[in-house]
Amino acid sequence: MPKFTVLLGRRTIQVHDIDQPSVRVGRDDGMDIIIDNPSVSRSHLEFRTEGSGWVVEDMGSSNGTYLDDQRISSPKPVAEGDEVGLGKFTIVFDRVVGDAAPASAPAPGGAGFGGTTHIQAGEVQALLKDSLRKRRAHIVWEAGGKQGTHYLSEAPAALFGTGELADVRVPAGPKHHLLLVNQEERCEVRNLAWLAKMTVNGKTTDKARLKDGDVVEMKGLKMTFVADIA
Repeated sequence: MPKFTVLLGRRTIQVHDIDQPSVRVGRDDGMDIIIDNPSVSRSHLEFRTEGSGWVVEDMGSSNGTYLDDQRISSPKPVAEGDEVGLGKFTIVFDRVVGDAAPASAPAPGGAGFGGTTHIQAGEVQALLKDSLRKRRAHIVWEAGGKQGTHYLSEAPAALFGTGELADVRVPAGPKHHLLLVNQEERCEVRNLAWLAKMTVNGKTTDKARLKDGDVVEMKGLKMTFVADIA
């Protein structure tokens, strides 16, 4: 039987095995997949078998149903890997995308087909916030065999280092002499040490304005700058 993957943005929510001839998606408690979000209508769309294959049909939703980015107005065949969009969500037909737990047991009132997804409003908001956060400028650092991420929106100015005065503690690198300043849509890195050298893309410097993909290195600490994603 086919599978489909429910995504929010590009984040996998759940993967389902379909073992019934019709699967309805929407906000209403009677749906097989319940998504509690204003972008999804109470009865939004339906997958069902027709002949030897499957089709998807919009059920009169407010925001429409999209098959591979094209809004549909009548039942359309779906094949492996097709992406069906509804509001902020995407359903990938018959393909597992990313890592996700299998669907939970059916919710009361849901038809269920090996598990009804009930995505609560609070969970949606948390996922959207996390998705937005990951699109903002950040630093991916590597030091001492470990890796981490620092989001500049959470601390526009931050000292990186191994010492107690550092805002971002790393297992290797300068004590507290590498400063990142992010303001007015620009990010600048500064070396506050007298003797230790800092390089940006392999060139020694004491200060530089960073662009997407720039690599900063100092005493065993490597940092890659990732700019805002529009």
